[in-house]
Amino acid sequence: MAYHFNILFPFVSMILRSTQATGHTARSKALTVLLQGLLLVKQANLSGMGRGAAVIYAEKSFRGQLKKAHRLMKNAQIDTWATGAALFAHMTQARQQVEIAVDWTALGAFRVLEACLIVEGRGVPFHSIVVHKDDLKDRQTLIELTMWYALIAMRQTGQTLLVTVDRGFAKFAWVGESPLYPCMHLLLRLKRTTLLTWGTIQEPLHAWPLYPGEVVEIDHAALGHEAQVVTAVCLAHLAGAPEPLYVACHPDDCPRAVALYRQRPAVEQQNRDLKSNFLLRNLHLKTTARMERFWVILGLAFYISYCNETAHETVFVARMSRRYKDGRHDLSWLNRAKYAELCGHFEVLLAPVSLTASLS
Repeated sequence: MAYHFNILFPFVSMILRSTQATGHTARSKALTVLLQGLLLVKQANLSGMGRGAAVIYAEKSFRGQLKKAHRLMKNAQIDTWATGAALFAHMTQARQQVEIAVDWTALGAFRVLEACLIVEGRGVPFHSIVVHKDDLKDRQTLIELTMWYALIAMRQTGQTLLVTVDRGFAKFAWVGESPLYPCMHLLLRLKRTTLLTWGTIQEPLHAWPLYPGEVVEIDHAALGHEAQVVTAVCLAHLAGAPEPLYVACHPDDCPRAVALYRQRPAVEQQNRDLKSNFLLRNLHLKTTARMERFWVILGLAFYISYCNETAHETVFVARMSRRYKDGRHDLSWLNRAKYAELCGHFEVLLAPVSLTASLS
């Protein structure tokens, strides 16, 4: 049992054809079959995709599918940015505000800067920039700026992108709304030692008393000692958290800042999912371009897993629930999709990600 070719092929073909340069029918068919193999064996490498395809189709050999996977990774006609942009546009249709997490992850000798759509505590990757670790020195800021402008180019008309990043991202001298691109909002977690100036009060953030569960929104404050940055700040002591959370954001985002940044670890959890659920340890790919093409395939696999209908059915969710009462999280949609597949349920509805799902 596997995800049906006739359901996945129109979706994959639509994504590739929307890029104009990569919409070849043979490539769409090859990518669909390899996606079926990847989702069956949950082994994120070329051998896993090829072996999974050979398991599904008796007439196909592992050797032949492995060669096909290598040819797909070497195909320079596959535009990773355009393909990722098409996936992003499909997932975020009719969305006015889109929550994105950007973070670095290590994979062997490579470092991957990836952008993920935040969906129910997990990230669905749609764009990546890969660089060899020896080439990262003195280039990190440039690479992060490249990612920033790639996201601007992916934005759909009428959308505002809320981008959560780590401190020091691209060395921006501003927080909140981009001075040049008002549609881009930067959400940043602050160090507890950051100096906050609010009116006549000037103290480091950790000096502000917060009761457990208390949230303080400041819509206009200055951060830092010199070359101060004026922005909105949200101070929150979340219930059960060991220490308060300090977030700098756009003033309009203050009511949602805490909820948004609590989802910031989604991309980190997504990386753990790659290494646990998809057994991603090391890839025998020698160039960054091939790594980026493979990351697009991983993004498609994550999205298809999310679209498994059984994984979201109330009865199935209750059946698989651990019913923790001590605050621990229950199974993610990715794990529920895995168990649904083990139960033989491969029905998918490849629809845009709803707003309620992204904010869950």
